[in-house]
Amino acid sequence: MSTRMSATPAKVALAVKMLYVVVGIGVIRTIMTVVRHMDVRSPDFLIMTKLLTYAFSVYLIYQISKGKNWARWTLVAIFVVNIPLTILPAFESISQTPVHTLLGFVQIGLYVYGLVLLFQKDAAGWFAAQGGGPGK
Repeated sequence: MSTRMSATPAKVALAVKMLYVVVGIGVIRTIMTVVRHMDVRSPDFLIMTKLLTYAFSVYLIYQISKGKNWARWTLVAIFVVNIPLTILPAFESISQTPVHTLLGFVQIGLYVYGLVLLFQKDAAGWFAAQGGGPGK
């Protein structure tokens, strides 16, 4: 029998689902932004940037579902970087675009809860058993 644990813990499976929902909400918010600004500027750069971002996000989530510890820590780093870039400015935009901003807060809440689940004791143990140390 292998020393690696193969069964994905329920908390990791739930976190993965929540993170996919976060990406889905992001796609909806991107569509809202494109529609809102279509007559003002070309959305090509925004669409390309978001497409690359969501593709990378889906890749990270998939790697998390496979027990890759580096992907879990990458999500933490992304969250830390996004605090001053997107989260704090969202508080100022609530009056101009309330639905868009509220969806953003839902995204943040799901993302944070997903991260919390990924660092629970049983999840952390599963990640350690899948690849060993933090860099694997």
